[in-house]
Amino acid sequence: MKAYNVVRVFAFQLLWVLPLQAADPLADGIRAYEAGQHRRAFELWKPLAASGHPEAQYYLGVLFDRGEGVAEDAEVAVAWWRKAAELGHARAQHNLGIAYLKGRGVKKDPMVARQWMTRSARQGYAPAQFALGLFFAEGIGGEKDLSQARVWWEQAAEQGEVPAMTALGTLYAMGDGKGNRDVPRAVHWLRKAGQAGDPEAVYRLAQLNPARGVDPSTPEGIQAVRQAAMLGYPEAQYELASALAAGRVVKQDQAEAARWLERAANQGHARAAFDLAIMLRDGLGVAMDHKRSSQYLAQAAQGGFAKAQYEYAQALALGRGVERNLAEAFSWMGKAAEAGLAEGEYGLGVMFLEGRGTTKDEAEAVRWFSRAAAKELPEAMYALGNCYANGWGVAEDQVEAMRWYCKAYRKGSKEAAALLGERAKGLCNP
Repeated sequence: MKAYNVVRVFAFQLLWVLPLQAADPLADGIRAYEAGQHRRAFELWKPLAASGHPEAQYYLGVLFDRGEGVAEDAEVAVAWWRKAAELGHARAQHNLGIAYLKGRGVKKDPMVARQWMTRSARQGYAPAQFALGLFFAEGIGGEKDLSQARVWWEQAAEQGEVPAMTALGTLYAMGDGKGNRDVPRAVHWLRKAGQAGDPEAVYRLAQLNPARGVDPSTPEGIQAVRQAAMLGYPEAQYELASALAAGRVVKQDQAEAARWLERAANQGHARAAFDLAIMLRDGLGVAMDHKRSSQYLAQAAQGGFAKAQYEYAQALALGRGVERNLAEAFSWMGKAAEAGLAEGEYGLGVMFLEGRGTTKDEAEAVRWFSRAAAKELPEAMYALGNCYANGWGVAEDQVEAMRWYCKAYRKGSKEAAALLGERAKGLCNP
């Protein structure tokens, strides 16, 4: 459910809830665990688990998963959770579902993950109901069905599961594609989640347009975004930084924008990391620092942001703030190109043409230049002109070369203008 991927992924995390139980050895183990005596807890729970006690089996899985009192072993954790899950333990079923989803301690299998999450959710376990809603919303391990996502989120939200409230509010605000759009309910659930301290809910409420709630392009809306940012929601921190950098609604303040970008970046927000890297590279609102810039570029690139992959490849190729490494630069440029970024396609073409970080391949260079030129990137158009003019990777063709030079010229290429000189107007104008 890409439209709803604003819902935080922490739903897909293992739960280590240890409620107090009445059974004596079990309760003693819980008290030992809470006191930090993890090995003692293990010794108390293991005999119970071996005798078939599902709660103790669940707890042993927790210890092995976290490496508390025993050596960390995800496979052993899964084995204990499986025993408990097969006996109907809802939390073990949930954790087993997460293990299959992430491929931790067991081969990754989203379909099996969904099956175990369904069994847990049907027992009324709210975190599993929320997670199962995400499975339906994103089509993980089976069909995508936003109506079913809503059903499970409603059940979880009614039990007080705050992330489900936020997801449900977002779904009601945006609609599930079947006419089930209900703004009053969206506001109800988002406000309820916001009051429970969920910064994402505060932010989502601020995104509703004037007819439905708060307009983020107004001072009132920005205040709501600021509130969500202060509560720690990275998307709100990024939007606040963008407003500050552009002077949109608030007074322009590049230094404060950089501070909010850093907060969001430190929580894994790829776009914030990229924007901060550019500010550090260019000295906007912060002291110029190529080393820190390259570090944030790497973070954003690893987060899958194509522009960051391109810029990081450039930094690696130039040795700007990072040790020069053409092979790695080629790898990152390839990722940007495969993502469809025109600059990445052009950059990869240059590296193939010059044999930088890879074996020289003029035909491959032409292929990537052509892809970038199709997106009307003037640098790629000019490069194609050079290829046809010189017979690099294609048969020499001066007419075709001139055609590409003219296309580049019309798109504002300074190189094409310099090459053609005074002839440009007569040659390239229709």
